[in-house]
Amino acid sequence: MILSVACFGQAEEQVKAAHAEFVKAAKAGDEAALKRLFADELQYSHSTASLETKAQAIAALVKTKPTFEVGEQMVKVYGKTATIRAKVVSKATPPINMTVLLVWVKNGKQWQLVQRQTTRIPATT
Repeated sequence: MILSVACFGQAEEQVKAAHAEFVKAAKAGDEAALKRLFADELQYSHSTASLETKAQAIAALVKTKPTFEVGEQMVKVYGKTATIRAKVVSKATPPINMTVLLVWVKNGKQWQLVQRQTTRIPATT
């Protein structure tokens, strides 16, 4: 049982590290890193309901180098699959508050992003 808990904790840390690398690569428009981090089957969904493939998402991130901040996040690992739910603020004008759900899978020794879905948080008045 101790080994299982240790492996689970290690997987969670690996997923967090992959997510941090994704955030860094997205902000920098690092095409090589994004190609490595994104699974070939990637579905990259925006809060506008547009859906991009791996190639489309990479091209858009390289071109725009988005500015956003990731807030609190919750990581759950289910064997070779993991989810991250986080709050994100896009630094657009005006700023856009969103939640994001990311699904990661372990392909060999590497965690890769297979699904991203953002939802806008309605502004409070």
